[in-house]
Amino acid sequence: MLKSIKHFAKLCVFRGNPADVDGSTLTLVILFLILVVLYSVSGLTSVWMSGMESFPSVQTIFDGVVGVLDTICKQLLVVLFVYVILQVRSVPQNFRQTFSSYLGVSIIIALLSLVLFVATVLNVSHDELSALFHPRGGLLLKTGATFIVVSLVYLVSTVWKILAIGYILCKSMEVKFWQGGVIAIMLIYAPKALDIFLELLRYVMGSIGYAFTVGFF
Repeated sequence: MLKSIKHFAKLCVFRGNPADVDGSTLTLVILFLILVVLYSVSGLTSVWMSGMESFPSVQTIFDGVVGVLDTICKQLLVVLFVYVILQVRSVPQNFRQTFSSYLGVSIIIALLSLVLFVATVLNVSHDELSALFHPRGGLLLKTGATFIVVSLVYLVSTVWKILAIGYILCKSMEVKFWQGGVIAIMLIYAPKALDIFLELLRYVMGSIGYAFTVGFF
């Protein structure tokens, strides 16, 4: 596990090979749980920073639970996506190392991004945080520099993650780097399709409920 951290760091800077990573079941489970916790903490941090609440409210706790379940579902979708594309490329034997590399790289990039994010927002006032997370009118102008920094952190981390995962897929699938990058974009944004599906399902169910309420059926 500890040796894999060095390999994850190399993969973050486009060096090394996913085949050198530990792909044991224990490692995959530990990395998966760490990533879920890290992503969930990132979401809760944004909520806390925007409200600066001393103690979490019931709604905040509920949102946190929903966020954890949402993260788990999305990462399971990534598992399926990685497995399918490796099957298509006829290299299913690389699944464990590939997914382990994905988890490790994602954790490192997410952790660095979270540290930079917290360090940035802690340097601004409560009013500025409110304006940053809930921009209304000219309030955002007061946090121009903070908004730019936070946006840059998000942009850099996203691009970095795409390139790093693209490199991993390039090595695991034996394709060109740009092809790995394209697949990485699909991999990262595939879980967004789940959000769209849920919103569509919610809209359809709401429409059906409204139809029954007004007596269309």
